[in-house]
Amino acid sequence: MSGMARIRLAAATALVTAATALASSALSATGVRAAPPQSTERTVINNVHTDAVDVQYVDGNLRLKTRIGNAPNHVAADPSEVIFQLFDNELSAAAVPDLPEYAFLGTAGTPLWLAPMTQLDGLLWPGWDTESLPGGLFTDDAVDLHLRAVRGPGRVEVFQTDPIGIPIRNFSSADPAYTSLRQPVFSHVHANWVFTALGRYTLTFEVTGTIAGGATLSSGPVDYTWFVGGTSAQDVVGAQTTTVVTADQPSSSEGSPVTLTGTVEPPEADGWVEFLDGDTSLGYGEVGADGTASLATTTLSVGGHSITARFSPRYGNDYQPSTSAPATHQVTPGQGTPPPTGSPTSTPTSTPTPTRTPTRTATASPGPTRTASRTPTATATATVRPTTAAPTTPACVPTTRTTGVVLNQGHVDYAVRVVNGRLVSQVKDGTTTNGTTWRSPAQVVFQLKPAAAVTVPPGGQFDFLGAASSTVWQIPQTQNQNLLWAGWNTEELKASQVSGPVTWKLSGVSGPGAIAVYQLDAFGKPAVVFNSADGLPDSYDIALGTHAHGNWAFTKQGVYRLTFTHSAKLASGTTSTDTQVMTVAVGDTDPTTLLTKTTGTDCGGSGGQLPTTGTSLVKPISLGAGLLLAGTSMLLATRIRRRRTVAADGATTDG
Repeated sequence: MSGMARIRLAAATALVTAATALASSALSATGVRAAPPQSTERTVINNVHTDAVDVQYVDGNLRLKTRIGNAPNHVAADPSEVIFQLFDNELSAAAVPDLPEYAFLGTAGTPLWLAPMTQLDGLLWPGWDTESLPGGLFTDDAVDLHLRAVRGPGRVEVFQTDPIGIPIRNFSSADPAYTSLRQPVFSHVHANWVFTALGRYTLTFEVTGTIAGGATLSSGPVDYTWFVGGTSAQDVVGAQTTTVVTADQPSSSEGSPVTLTGTVEPPEADGWVEFLDGDTSLGYGEVGADGTASLATTTLSVGGHSITARFSPRYGNDYQPSTSAPATHQVTPGQGTPPPTGSPTSTPTSTPTPTRTPTRTATASPGPTRTASRTPTATATATVRPTTAAPTTPACVPTTRTTGVVLNQGHVDYAVRVVNGRLVSQVKDGTTTNGTTWRSPAQVVFQLKPAAAVTVPPGGQFDFLGAASSTVWQIPQTQNQNLLWAGWNTEELKASQVSGPVTWKLSGVSGPGAIAVYQLDAFGKPAVVFNSADGLPDSYDIALGTHAHGNWAFTKQGVYRLTFTHSAKLASGTTSTDTQVMTVAVGDTDPTTLLTKTTGTDCGGSGGQLPTTGTSLVKPISLGAGLLLAGTSMLLATRIRRRRTVAADGATTDG
């Protein structure tokens, strides 16, 4: 959502508040109530990444919001401000496959519309996330996401696919067994969202979680509006409405109150009903949950009146306005206001206020004067300790240190950024809740645990992995909390920095077997990105602003080193490239033996060489110089840490 959209929404909110206050005030000098607020438009998103259901923990409460765009520049929005549009085009239109595992979608061949788990340019890419939830707060470090209700012209199914293309159902509007999902904290999830008919849908979600002590938190139900159809935001039109006006009595006497009621269909239509006497506005009321709005008036003059009710929607792309047929109302001359009955029987006599006379006068008197006098009670005497012999200086011995990290669980991306005017390949480490850490690929070992083993399915689609029933070890496209979840992204790149897509190339593989990187479509069909078994190099173009995940399959256990190159044309017109090696320990392999080792000597300040990772310090020529250097280094390090945290392995952390 753009800044201008947020400004428009804020202005609309202010207008609603001001107009509502005015409507509830007394009549103006002309006797005419103010007109209702102007209708506005919800923001329509249809071709971007969105965490449609964004779970947040704010001020001790769970909240459901929406995130629009890619990190780190996504924008937070209230779901009531957004319409999620799924285009009706060749990218979204599909049919239920003739496969038994997909029978839950309907009869084979039945049309459906799908927002896919894998990002497609020009189509909405929706997901959900719990990335901002703190660790250690909720029981089992997880919350429960519930689909409470679905209103719309068809069914809704949300599902993922496992590493060999078998569907994993998440939510269903038709099957009560799939209305709740346990979701670990710090998760970012994408899935296939299927709608069986074109039209407008309302999906009601709620998140709950149990914290220490047993208390349960809840966001309460929150509505998310989807529009399936059209090819642009202009095609998202409001639903038709009808309005009927009635009065609580067919006629009244002059000055007597008359209550007018406007009834709007459908009853969930949100907005206001303005009541008019001919062309004169009598005032308005807000439509309630029952679809009605009322107004009591005493301003109708003697004679016949033609009363109408005009519905104005809060959001014009939710509902269309409508006006009722006129209803007649007759006002007869009034009898005047009768005098009050009865009169006071007595006149109260005022009682003089008693006069209080103080009975005690406080006189301030000075307190005792205290003179401080301190006399030392003891005299410190310095004691000279006997001189001891200096310790023997130990011999300088070489020491080996290990640097880098092993990543074997959680979310990581092999990403590319522009640093100091050039393209740089880096690992985006999101495996902890302490923020994102950017690491050099040379300082990372990716471990694929033995539990990542899967069997190649029959049918020929997966022949590029090897023979059917053979075993491969695979980083899955769908997140498994116990395994590494590796993707790739260009989210950090801006069009002002880079012109066109980034070319990602796999030029070399060193290891005991082959590697294939591939993605699965919504119905489990693989699309290969890299495959070392049929020869290298392989290249793949990544659009700017992409964050994608795929399956990384290794055919044998052991150590692999993958040579990757990112290249792109910078905005200046020059081409920038960066080549790095990605190290992967697959299966029953100790990853710690692959970490970078450095050797040096540490002589405890006796003049030996300090351990380094490539940059050495000149030995101080005296103890005084050494202390001065150490003090300066500590001051410099302190200043740097105030700007950013630098880990021991050279990683940069964005908290």
